[in-house]
Amino acid sequence: MKQILFIMGLAFLSGCTATKKIPTVPVDPVLLFNHTLFNSQPTPQVKDIFNLPVTEQNKFFAYHQNALKQGVRQDRVISEYLESKLNSFSYDGATLSATQTLDQDQGNCISLAILTQAYANLIGIETSFREVASIPVYKMSGQTLLISNHFNTKLLAPTEKEEGWISAIRPGTVIDYFPAQDIYFVDTATVDDLTAKFYANHAADALLNKRFNESYSHIIQALKHVKDDPELINIAAILHRRAGDSKTAKQLFAFALTHNLVSTNLLTSYAALAQENSNYTLVTKLENMTNQIAKTPFDIIAIAQKAIHKQHYTTAEKLLSELSIEYSYLPEPYFELAKLYYLKNELVQSKAYLSKALSKAEDQKKLGIYQAKLSTLEQITHKK
Repeated sequence: MKQILFIMGLAFLSGCTATKKIPTVPVDPVLLFNHTLFNSQPTPQVKDIFNLPVTEQNKFFAYHQNALKQGVRQDRVISEYLESKLNSFSYDGATLSATQTLDQDQGNCISLAILTQAYANLIGIETSFREVASIPVYKMSGQTLLISNHFNTKLLAPTEKEEGWISAIRPGTVIDYFPAQDIYFVDTATVDDLTAKFYANHAADALLNKRFNESYSHIIQALKHVKDDPELINIAAILHRRAGDSKTAKQLFAFALTHNLVSTNLLTSYAALAQENSNYTLVTKLENMTNQIAKTPFDIIAIAQKAIHKQHYTTAEKLLSELSIEYSYLPEPYFELAKLYYLKNELVQSKAYLSKALSKAEDQKKLGIYQAKLSTLEQITHKK
C-alpha cells in the first residue's frame, strides 16, 4: 500500500530542469494508420472519465461549504477531503476513472490525478500537472511497451489581487503518491495530456493482452487529445507490427523521426523492427540517437542494459556507477550493477549491490523482487 502525499507549498518540488515542449506536428499520425486491420470498439467518454456519482458530489459540496466557513483555502479543501476519503488508498497498476478510483480505493498515479481533477471541476479550481518518469513497468520481449511516465497534480489557489504586488509563483497544493523518490521530473502537462494518458494506458494494456481492436480504439482516442506524443506513436506502431503490418509500423516510426517526436521507448522499438529486417545501418543510427537523447536516469539505465546484453561490462559499469552517485536515492542503478557482477561471476560484489538496492527500495513490488534475488544469491554464495 502507498500513502498519498499532500504538499502544501508555492511550487512543485523538483531539482530537475524542465524539458522543452515539442511543437505540434502539422500532420495527424492517425492518417497513417491501416484502419482496415481493426474494428472500432466502445471506449469511455471523457465526461465519464472525470464524472462522480451525484451522491458523492453532494457529500463533497457539503464538506466544501463547511470547510470554507472555517477559513480553509479552496485548493486545500480538496486535498483535505481526499486525505479523509483515501486514508487506506492502495497503489495498483490499473488506470481507472474517477468513480472507479473512489469505489475501489485504489489505482495508479493517473487514477489519482483524474480523481483530483474531478473534484476540481466541481468547484472550478484551476489545476496544473507535472509529468514524471519512473522505471518502466511493463516490458515485452525486452522492449518497453507501457508508458513509464506518471502525473501529479497541483491545485492552484484562488488568485488574490493585491495592488502593487505581482506573484511570480502561483500558490497551491501538490497531490502525489508517497514515497516519490524513484521519479524524475520530465515536463509540465495539461488536462489533455492526462486524458490522453488514460486512453494510452488502456491501449497498452489491451495490446499486452492481444486485444488489438480495443488497443486501436483507445489509441485513436488518445491521439485526439495529444497528437505529438512519441509514446502514443510508439504504441500505435507496435500495435500495427503485432497485427502483422510492419510496413505501417515503419511509416509511423519514420513519421516520428521526421518530426523529431522521439523517445527512448520509440527508438528502441524502431531499432527492434530494423534488426528484424536486417537493416543494421538503421539499427546503429537509432542506438546512437538513443544515447544522444537520454535525459532521465531511466534512459541511461536502458543504455546500460543494452551494454550488458552486448557484454560491454566496462561501459555499463561506468554508466551505472555514475548514476548511483548522482541519484543515490534510486535503487535501480544498484540492482543493475548487481546483475552485471552476477554475470561476471563476482558474487560477493553482486550481493553487496543487491543489498544496497534493497535498502533504497520503497515500492513493495521492488522490495519483493530484490529480497527474492538476494535470498537466492545468499544461498549460492553459502554453498560455495
